[in-house]
Amino acid sequence: MYAWKCWRETRASFIFLLMLCTVPALLVTLGPGLTEQNGWWRFDRSEYLHNAGPTSQLVSIMVLSVLWPSGFLSAVFLGATAPGSEIEPGTIEYLWTRPRTRTSLTWTHWGVCLAEMVIVAVVPTYLAAAILGTLTRTWNLPLLMIAPWIMVIVGLPMLGLTALMTALRRSAKGGLIYTAGIVSVYLIFRQLITVPLHLNLPPLFAGPVTWLMNNKPFVPPSAFPWGSLVRAVLLTAAFPLAAQYLLKRAEV
Repeated sequence: MYAWKCWRETRASFIFLLMLCTVPALLVTLGPGLTEQNGWWRFDRSEYLHNAGPTSQLVSIMVLSVLWPSGFLSAVFLGATAPGSEIEPGTIEYLWTRPRTRTSLTWTHWGVCLAEMVIVAVVPTYLAAAILGTLTRTWNLPLLMIAPWIMVIVGLPMLGLTALMTALRRSAKGGLIYTAGIVSVYLIFRQLITVPLHLNLPPLFAGPVTWLMNNKPFVPPSAFPWGSLVRAVLLTAAFPLAAQYLLKRAEV
């Protein structure tokens, strides 16, 4: 089953990313309660009960500040295991002789990576929210509730781009290098346009994450970058379709 093969190839990256996100989130959440007394570290819950509302908001922002790259990191590391990387070692010949279409290879890989991205984003964020709500007795944590889904949506175009570059270069390493190059060129170009010409060029599809990090209480929904979200959704579909097209026309 190809889904199982995708899982076996991505599980090391998945477990690493899950630990990379969970440990800092827990440390940041429990940090305000850690105090030193007589040379020993102890945990004082009373720190969370003093001004529970502001403490809850501050810790939420700190958690988001360490987790916001999770969507991009998951997309890049998981996307490099796209079916295109099977061409270089020659295993694609075996896969293409099975009773399975080339299209199914692309979308099965995409589905497995999507599930892993959701887990990497949801588990650390919601675990931090559960601990913070228990300590502060305040469960009004809207930013932490919506954060993982925004990070996944914004990361999906990067997943598709990495899969496309991997299919184009026919290697995982080449896909990573080309993806990093494209992102770097765009960021440099945006900086060159924004600073000298004083133009406020919006981010291509990372606007929702920027909004999330700069969010303050009572921000109206009209301030949400809906245009950036639409671009993220369109690119999420466009990049895997392009990778599918390349694999359909590929000759081993």
